[in-house]
Amino acid sequence: MKLNLKVSGIARQLTTLVKTVAVFSVLTGCASSDTATVSSGMSKASGVFLESQTKITNGALHFDGKKLNHNTFEKPSLGPGYDYFFGKNISAHGDAVKPYKHYVFMTWYKGGKEQRNVMLSRFNTKTGAVKTIQFPHRHTGFRGNPLVGESHNTIGLAVSPKNGTIHMVYDMHAYVDDDESGRFKGRFVDDFFRYSFSVPGAADVPDNEFTLEKFVKDTSEVSQGTDDYKHLTMTGNLEDKNNFSALTYPKFYKSKEGELLHYMRWGGNNNGAYYFNKYDAEKQVWTRFTPFNHKDQETHGNAYNWGLYGQMKYINGKLRVGFQQRSANNNDRYKYQNGVYYAYSDHPNGLGNWKNVDGENMTWPLVDSDEIKIFEPGDYIDHQEPNSVHIVGGFDWTVTENEDLHFITHVRSTNTKRSDYKEVSIHAFKPANAKDFTVTTDFTGADSIYTSGDSIFIIGLKNGYPFVEKAKGGTNDFEVVYQQTSGVKFDHGTIHIENGKAYYYLMEKGAGNSLPLHLQVIDLGVSR
Repeated sequence: MKLNLKVSGIARQLTTLVKTVAVFSVLTGCASSDTATVSSGMSKASGVFLESQTKITNGALHFDGKKLNHNTFEKPSLGPGYDYFFGKNISAHGDAVKPYKHYVFMTWYKGGKEQRNVMLSRFNTKTGAVKTIQFPHRHTGFRGNPLVGESHNTIGLAVSPKNGTIHMVYDMHAYVDDDESGRFKGRFVDDFFRYSFSVPGAADVPDNEFTLEKFVKDTSEVSQGTDDYKHLTMTGNLEDKNNFSALTYPKFYKSKEGELLHYMRWGGNNNGAYYFNKYDAEKQVWTRFTPFNHKDQETHGNAYNWGLYGQMKYINGKLRVGFQQRSANNNDRYKYQNGVYYAYSDHPNGLGNWKNVDGENMTWPLVDSDEIKIFEPGDYIDHQEPNSVHIVGGFDWTVTENEDLHFITHVRSTNTKRSDYKEVSIHAFKPANAKDFTVTTDFTGADSIYTSGDSIFIIGLKNGYPFVEKAKGGTNDFEVVYQQTSGVKFDHGTIHIENGKAYYYLMEKGAGNSLPLHLQVIDLGVSR
């Protein structure tokens, strides 16, 4: 594999401000009672149009207080503001929206600071009704302190087409059993993994029957009471509980055959692994987790430990992984992440036959990440000092229906005040029949990249309003095909694309820690 490089001087010189205005968030949307204006003629010519807008709730949790650090997190505000440790977003964040038949399911946390309940809403596109279930569990906060918000603790969501069961994994950030001397001070003993699931057919019940009673209580020996809907494992066997420890970032996928797959990160930022499991709809149980790569890589012969920042995805019948590495070596050029890495499995369930981008067999579980490295974004900045290159955010990848492979990433100088400061957004792509990647910096940048059919999309907000950019797979020829210009302004959101539609789940801009959520469905104009 070779890299064909295309560099734009203009793209190298774009300021952070311009990039932020252009494509600040690849996640956001609108509401049913609002009027949204789209740039004249744009959506009609492209075939991209707004299909529906729906308000889901007036009061979802948001963190509106101060950002805390390791020196201040033990002294959060006792007032109305909700202080937080990492980011401000926890609702309309993560794997929180999924369509199923004529329904759309969405997860969120109830606002404000004193509430924090796990919530599940179902929008019935036939009746227009939004029905919501409130669960007893409340967001536990950073390291178990409910006064400090934790944006990592998203709620992953799936619905099984095989039996109509609903599945949620939520509110955790590498939690483990420990005692008062540990990091979590014993706050998560037998409560470090949170999984809730429904009885078969719950996803299809009439609106008036969509209630908490459709979910299965935990009656095991670690149950927290008669109102406990959290399960410590997904297998139903407490002997497997160590397999469900220290996990973060739940994400579900569905195959064309209706099989559910799920993955999470095990471990921490610079020493982690991707773990995945599969749902058996007939037996109504999940498998144990299987590793894509080994954690504690030094113990397996690698020179250093490393973690993953990216995603595992199920695309075109294959389980795939794309990520950037965060090394435990704190003396290299990279302050945080580096590299672009990719692998896929020819096994239908990912249980072997893992290969690099060139189709060559790789070690599985992976130990040495260099086996699957494609290129180094850090090479676009020539700083050599330790920790001088900053790569955080702006990374994503996708594969079109035609097997065109696309990666986006962003790199800059760590020190924004140095005289030779540089900042570059990169788009690397390989058309299906090409042997080599084309790497270009003639790209304004984005947080995420999506696909439907043989097209690729950047979907996000400009000045608080949704927009869509589209290009043919295997190219860098993006053009704006949809731009909302009025209506409710949005702060952030998350997107799921299925059957040619973008399900854009959004939080409205506003003040306080209880804000409205909206669902916008955008038809992407893709033949299907």
